Amino acid sequence: MEVLGHRGSRVPGPENTVEAVDAALRAGVDGVEVDVRRSADGDLVCVHDARLSRPVGRAVIRQSTAALRAHGIPLLDEVLDAWAGRGRLICEIKNQPGQPDFDAPRERTARALVDVLRARGHTGARPGPADLDAGRGGITVSSFDWFAIEAVRDAELAVTTAFLTMPRMSVGGGLTYVQSAGHAELHAHTSAVLGSGGSHGPAAVARARAAGIRLVVWTVTGPTEARALHDAGVSGAICDDPVGVRAALTE
Repeated sequence: MEVLGHRGSRVPGPENTVEAVDAALRAGVDGVEVDVRRSADGDLVCVHDARLSRPVGRAVIRQSTAALRAHGIPLLDEVLDAWAGRGRLICEIKNQPGQPDFDAPRERTARALVDVLRARGHTGARPGPADLDAGRGGITVSSFDWFAIEAVRDAELAVTTAFLTMPRMSVGGGLTYVQSAGHAELHAHTSAVLGSGGSHGPAAVARARAAGIRLVVWTVTGPTEARALHDAGVSGAICDDPVGVRAALTE
């Protein structure tokens, strides 16, 4: 099972920073996930929330790149430099209804990300499931917004795409879309995989494998969940403390 850092690594953090990404990868985790938004200048930055905690309530999309960097928010380019091809990097495009930067189906953030990755040479054939299983996945782009990942899917980049689902969506429902849309992975919530019912646990994993889809689970908060997911046979787990989870699974 791939062990992937959530927001770089929330433990010890700080999340979505160059330091968190570099520390997790140096410690030997299989990859990291970071959140991607746009600044007022159109640059891509790594931050989870749509609004800043300081100054309270200021929308990220309305702040200059310089102002965001002064708050410790890095450019995606800086995170890409820190990643430097080590393991897998998952870039989650944040584009959700009700947030100030929501713009589906125009998908400015997704299209800006395509431009960044193309300029960095991530073009060519997309990795397949076997590449991902072997740790040769490179970059994956995920989102709750299917318009975003479809824009990336259609851009002829050497990256994979993944559909990220809310807790209320079943694994089966997510897999139906992922398979029809040609994405590589479903990133399902832990409750959708470890909850009760016939479509959960090993049954969900079996359905994903039968569909040729990798099942990655978010967010794993401790070793107990990680062991349960490992035993269920999921392909990967996005973890707040990836180094701790890796150590627990090794033990």
